[in-house]
Amino acid sequence: MKKYGPILSILTVIILIHAVILFSCMYSEGRTARNGKTDSEEQSASAGEGAEALQPVIAPMPVSPENPVSTDGKAPLPAEPPVPFDPNFGKPFVYEYAVQGNIPALPGSRNATAGILVDLTTRNVLWAKNHRKGVPIASMTKIMTCLIAYEDIIAGKYSLETPVKVSVKASKIGGSQVYLDPRETFSLGELMKAASIKSANDAAYLIAEFIGGGSVQPFVDRMNAKAKELRMPGTRFFNPNGLPGSTAAKDNVASPEGMARLAEATLRHRQLMVWASTWMDTFREKGQKGFMQIKNNNYLLPGSREAAEGVDGLKTGFINRSGFCLTATCLRDGRRIVAVVTGYPIRRERDRFVRQLLDWGYARAADPAAALKKDAEKPVRKKTVSRRSSTRKSAASGTGKTTKTIQKNTRN
Repeated sequence: MKKYGPILSILTVIILIHAVILFSCMYSEGRTARNGKTDSEEQSASAGEGAEALQPVIAPMPVSPENPVSTDGKAPLPAEPPVPFDPNFGKPFVYEYAVQGNIPALPGSRNATAGILVDLTTRNVLWAKNHRKGVPIASMTKIMTCLIAYEDIIAGKYSLETPVKVSVKASKIGGSQVYLDPRETFSLGELMKAASIKSANDAAYLIAEFIGGGSVQPFVDRMNAKAKELRMPGTRFFNPNGLPGSTAAKDNVASPEGMARLAEATLRHRQLMVWASTWMDTFREKGQKGFMQIKNNNYLLPGSREAAEGVDGLKTGFINRSGFCLTATCLRDGRRIVAVVTGYPIRRERDRFVRQLLDWGYARAADPAAALKKDAEKPVRKKTVSRRSSTRKSAASGTGKTTKTIQKNTRN
């Protein structure tokens, strides 16, 4: 027995080492299965939590410490919803200090069919034009689509990793798309990312079809129910992506006030805002057929050459009947403002106006009452015309009189 003692000791050590390694592997796998993250993802999530790495982009929006943020749409979410970023969430907007109609200082406001500028920090409306009228909103619809899907994820019905098989119907949806194929399967998070960043109509349709149990209509019914819950005036949804209906009466419509309320609800969820603030990303795995770069249509976001200070979302839209639309969220020096505009014939005109509108709004947000009083005290601007041209115009009308000045047109 003594002869084999050393050999038995060596074998015992080897068995113990293997046992330790096996236990470590089982613990690691169990941890990954519980959290749904690899070690690298775990480290990434940890870095984003305590340090609040994304806070400068979308603050102030405190969330529960357990709430991981995914940049690729694959990390799972907790069962609890994040903490609302504003205790005044859902309270009525205050119109007492709003400039109504066109803004004299911003000529670009004349091209907006409807719009609103709201300081969510104080709930003061700074500008309002047809603010409760339902107008076509095109792809801004997808804000609601992603909000409903995300709330289901938070409720524990799904996760960002839930697999969704592409349907034939979804693969045939046109317009802006990521060219889904019925032979493919994607995670729910990947589809939401495509709908948010690329404004993919096929991805939005598939999300609604999947959550609707194979039919889009139950999901659309939920969209309309959510609009009532959020008290969105002038709002009616017919589809989950914003594509035009067969007639104008079948277009998705919402009011600027309603879209501002929807934006406020979206701001409560960090993951949705991560996607909304992403300028460029990818869809499908690199090397896979159909791999593509997806770019945001919101040119005011960081990363764009036309970026506007503080803008971190939210969604653009366009169909012929809506014109170029935008719901923009902006944060400067702790003050959160939301701008909504619709009806612009040219995208650059829309963006130029929103950029000017935000600057104008932040300049008066601290004391809108004083700003409104100052506006009223400004003298009426007059346009002087030459005596010669006035005489010619008078002669043509047969009056023989000379008019030295004319009042500048200030239509609303």
